Amino acid sequence: MRTHLRAGRVLSFDAVRGSGLIAPYGGDEDVRFQAQSLKFVDHLTQGQTVIYAIEQVDAGVRAVEVRPA
Repeated sequence: MRTHLRAGRVLSFDAVRGSGLIAPYGGDEDVRFQAQSLKFVDHLTQGQTVIYAIEQVDAGVRAVEVRPA
């Protein structure tokens, strides 16, 4: 189940591994994302502001539909 859009900044993105980490604005727990979740871009830089949705998975939550703000 996906939730409303949220905003945060990219803590890290490793294109080779195809994953990254987002620090949500508002102090929530950091959220992981996969490269296939990126929309409109194929690379993000550290500190870049992004908008994303949250999806519930077996291991907790992950960011999906990640796009530059």
